[in-house]
Amino acid sequence: MKEALDGFLIQKTDFPFEILIHDDASTDDTVQIILDYQKKYPDLIKPIFQEKNLWSQGTRALSATYNFPRAQGKYIAMCEGDDFWTDPYKLQNQVDFLENNPDYVACVHGAHFFDESLNSRVETKFEKVKEDFDLDLFKIFHESGGVYPSCSIMMRNTPPFYPKELLRFPSGDLTLIVFLKMKGKIRFMKGLWATYRIHANGVYQGENRGIKNIIKNRYLIQEYYSNLSKKLPKSSTRRLLFIFKVKNYLSIMYLKMKVLVKPT
Repeated sequence: MKEALDGFLIQKTDFPFEILIHDDASTDDTVQIILDYQKKYPDLIKPIFQEKNLWSQGTRALSATYNFPRAQGKYIAMCEGDDFWTDPYKLQNQVDFLENNPDYVACVHGAHFFDESLNSRVETKFEKVKEDFDLDLFKIFHESGGVYPSCSIMMRNTPPFYPKELLRFPSGDLTLIVFLKMKGKIRFMKGLWATYRIHANGVYQGENRGIKNIIKNRYLIQEYYSNLSKKLPKSSTRRLLFIFKVKNYLSIMYLKMKVLVKPT
């Protein structure tokens, strides 16, 4: 948590920003760390502390529920407490891009990945990106949302921001990026401006529990966008949604087999 907060505080910008934190009843020293930082930066750090863990009770999309509605800024940037920003100009670079490109709804960037089990950095595809590019819907569907590190996203804060129907989905990464892509263009920026932690307790990290969450999330997304596609004209977007439905079905079948067939 300290690294995450320090990553926020090193940002050099020509605009003010706020740090909105939602703590879901942490059982370690996270709460005390947040309180210590808030005491030093009372006008900047604005936390919410839960007394009971909402995630374990089935509540999802915690940022969308507790942080998005109270965000005062023109843009929203996200970062989980396990991850952290490393480049002091990360926010400025993304804001500059969105200010100069009003037809884009969001931008993301690369990151270094740190594997907790190995206690070392691991190489990823993001380190091989040499040029900025636009995310397309097919690539997002094909890679299950893994086209961007979740700690890299910045999006326009244009209420009503997030449909209530999406708040029940177990994973926000794929859900959010698909939702934003349906609204407009998203730029992937080649900079490696953050560090993303790989650990066993993540929603998608951890074998059986992670696979079950992926399957559930894919069913929910398919249901939501299948209903949505009925309202769309016969266009490339609708065709992509059909392709997603087919690929989604095959992916679910594969994941189910992966749960049933254990290595000997």
